[in-house]
Amino acid sequence: MTRNSVYLTILLTVIWVILTESLELWSAVAGLVISVACVFFCHRLLDMDKISNVSFLKLFLYVFYLIVKIYLSSFTAIKLIIKGAKADIVKVKTSIDNDFLRVMLANSITLTPGTLSLELDEDELTLLWLRETNGEPQAPEKIGEMLIGKLERQLAKTQKRRKSVT
Repeated sequence: MTRNSVYLTILLTVIWVILTESLELWSAVAGLVISVACVFFCHRLLDMDKISNVSFLKLFLYVFYLIVKIYLSSFTAIKLIIKGAKADIVKVKTSIDNDFLRVMLANSITLTPGTLSLELDEDELTLLWLRETNGEPQAPEKIGEMLIGKLERQLAKTQKRRKSVT
């Protein structure tokens, strides 16, 4: 069992305890057994090499960053809706080269109020986003930085650095 598998098992067990709202021993053991089974079957059925170079500890911390981002973005979306918003579709390139992290980025964007991921094609995301009705059209690079810049940088930090062979 790899270190990431252990972290994932612990994380799933903690989530189980939180969702069941029970600190009883039998409940924690049941969560642990289910977590081990989930990790075991994931390794058997999924190509886990795609996420082998991702730090689960940093990814776990990213979840808290995302929750704050969702909360703050909700106020921006409310303000846009009250003032009058227009929906636009834009294509944005991402610099993340890991497939798993690109999917995480697309899902993070969808969870953020005022934005929706429509398509992920290699390094290009097609996004639906709300903007001010009377706002001037902006360059796609500026829109991309505004919509995915901070999320992308935080996710890039979760990727483990590969050791160079010299």
